[in-house]
Amino acid sequence: MSLRATLVAALFTAFAAAPLEARQVQSLVAHWDFSETSGPTLHDLSANGYDATTQGGVVLGQPGASASSGNAALFSAAGNCFATFAGYAPLSDLRSDLSVAAWVRADSGWAGPTPRRIFGGQSAGWSCGINPNGLRFTTVGVLDYDLPLPSSYPIGQWFHVAFVFDAAFDVTYYIDGVAVGQVTGSQQANVNAGNWLLGSWSGNIEFWDGALDDVQVYQGTLTPADVAFLHANPGATVAPGGGAYYCAGDGSVTPCPCGNNGAAGEGCANSTGQGARVALIGTVSVTGDDLVFAATQLVPAQPAVLFAAHNALPAPYLGDGLRCAGGGAVRLGLRMTDASGAASWGPGLAATAGWQAGDTRRFQVWYADGLASPCGGGANLSAAVELVFTL
Repeated sequence: MSLRATLVAALFTAFAAAPLEARQVQSLVAHWDFSETSGPTLHDLSANGYDATTQGGVVLGQPGASASSGNAALFSAAGNCFATFAGYAPLSDLRSDLSVAAWVRADSGWAGPTPRRIFGGQSAGWSCGINPNGLRFTTVGVLDYDLPLPSSYPIGQWFHVAFVFDAAFDVTYYIDGVAVGQVTGSQQANVNAGNWLLGSWSGNIEFWDGALDDVQVYQGTLTPADVAFLHANPGATVAPGGGAYYCAGDGSVTPCPCGNNGAAGEGCANSTGQGARVALIGTVSVTGDDLVFAATQLVPAQPAVLFAAHNALPAPYLGDGLRCAGGGAVRLGLRMTDASGAASWGPGLAATAGWQAGDTRRFQVWYADGLASPCGGGANLSAAVELVFTL
């Protein structure tokens, strides 16, 4: 039997049934892609139902940040345009350890006299946007986290922005996938006391003037690699449909087999010095069946296998990695990684895997690492992701 066949067979044997276990969840809380072309409603693509109602003549069906991100919505400061919805859990519970990412186009106002808000609210505890000098994240009534920039971004052009408000109450800012600065704080945001808004602070002032596309809100701190992925893949999410990543190989839960810990969100480190990451593009709709798993930071020119399983495992060792999913495992295809160590699976996976609306599945990528693997196991695994499928 070849080394590849031996390793794959060992993986199937190891993925035995095991009980579910509790774990820390980092998940997509809200996502507006502005795909609508008419009507007053902006639909939330997460599982939480934060559909927003437009006010003041928001224009839908506008060209988005890219072909892959679809449409955008045009907001006008002169028209007092915004969209709003009532706050409730889990969004209303976010007071720190949260992230917001969006594609934005400022048609005026970057260097104007007043700030322009992207998302949040005067009574919602926190909000984010731009101000005359740079970027702003506000914990309302607590602190304006202002990051001056050396020059303004061009008017009328799309760029990607992310605000990461971590558990230590510091805000890290990203523009076009790159961190541009951090502002420190000492307190979480106040409790939500009102509605949330897209494109304004209160519905009366600080209106966005330009277009918004692909606004995403996460529970948890997006990593630099997460933000870079969102910038490089307009329209994609880090975990679609409220999915949860778990069992990272960064040592936060279980140390890797020989101290070969990866970074946050990665699997255990392989012979490249990095751990494998899995990003998701598309939705968790069984009917749409458009979900794509994109794995990066694997070992170049090596076999890789994506698995779907029923249960989360307590992270026992397998090769140089942590086995995080098992029970009724289904192999979703063998791939050879490219020269950069990347591979992908999907769309069209639902028929092979047999999941239906309402089913929960855990996914993980196994891949070969040859004789140079850090612990000598010859193979490794990515971190895992849990998804609940919808109709």
